Amino acid sequence: MSWTARELFGAVELVDWPGPERPRLHMVIDTEESFDWRGPFRRDARDLRALRALPGFVQRLEAFGLVPTCVVTWPIAVEPDGRAILGELLAAGRIALGAHLHPWVTPPYEEPLGSATSYAGNLPPALEAAKLALLTERIGEAFGSRPTVYKAGRYGLGPATAASLLELGYRIDTSGYPNRDLGADGGPDFRAMPDRPFRFGPGRRLLELPMSCAWIGGLGTCRGAARLVEAPPARRFRLGGILARLRLLERVTLTPEGFTAGELRRLARALVARGHRVLCLSLHSPSLAPGNTPYAPDVSACTALVDRVTGVLETVLGELGGTPATARGLLAEAEATAAPESGRPCLSPADGAAGSDRRGSAG
Repeated sequence: MSWTARELFGAVELVDWPGPERPRLHMVIDTEESFDWRGPFRRDARDLRALRALPGFVQRLEAFGLVPTCVVTWPIAVEPDGRAILGELLAAGRIALGAHLHPWVTPPYEEPLGSATSYAGNLPPALEAAKLALLTERIGEAFGSRPTVYKAGRYGLGPATAASLLELGYRIDTSGYPNRDLGADGGPDFRAMPDRPFRFGPGRRLLELPMSCAWIGGLGTCRGAARLVEAPPARRFRLGGILARLRLLERVTLTPEGFTAGELRRLARALVARGHRVLCLSLHSPSLAPGNTPYAPDVSACTALVDRVTGVLETVLGELGGTPATARGLLAEAEATAAPESGRPCLSPADGAAGSDRRGSAG
């Protein structure tokens, strides 16, 4: 099942960002157990050894004044190593905390394991809600406060997720992945969602801080070009690869996982030039230690990955004059904006899709 952006978010309201024009950069770390990304999903995934690299990485971020939001899975919250490492960082104010639902390792264990059910939004709504409630409760018990920031594992939002999040006291979601269609694997189709912060859900009480992913290059702002390269004939002739090599059309996500330093710099510059005020840098915590993910198979690759993070920080916070932020800090800024006027039209997801520089309400 592949949910569309309209089914996931409904009518949304773009945030008219307050304050100075300088871009904000926040970071979300998917803080999770290590597992075989190419193997079958397992209930007993509990390997947290890569987590030992997190404090050193956080120290590197501190040089730039950046406090990451670590969204944590069930094993992090229940295993002693996870509680100890994250607890110490949290107590020192060096990280913020959120929840990250990996349904295959989170009770209750009622669903069959597989690709489709690895996206929590594909589960029966009652089961997704039960898993989310148990994860939320356990994080609160382990770390002393309940999370208000959420990121679905594998970006697996569903139509019922927003209501469950609000019921549990969440205020922020970071699951949206603009310009990406995960439908081939059973995941959501995010291509029509806005690529900048917006309010959504019942009463539009949730703030979405989406991943930073965009088409860039000479054709990057042309919606037709993006649709063209994703069409079956273009895929068959690898038109997307040709245009990417020519730097005419590249789809880049602001993560060091799978993207080069040059691609990340070009993306950051393009987003800021298009008027983006909030950028999201992300990665998976197992990539901080060699041999856990395809992005960091050895020590050399792991070192290069962390260096690419530094390159993003130097570009956004240095060259582009950006400021570090946290998800909760961005929520406070968003709440400082005036409430939408009565009767003001709201964007549907398609109205705010990437490739458009429109802000505010739909015209």
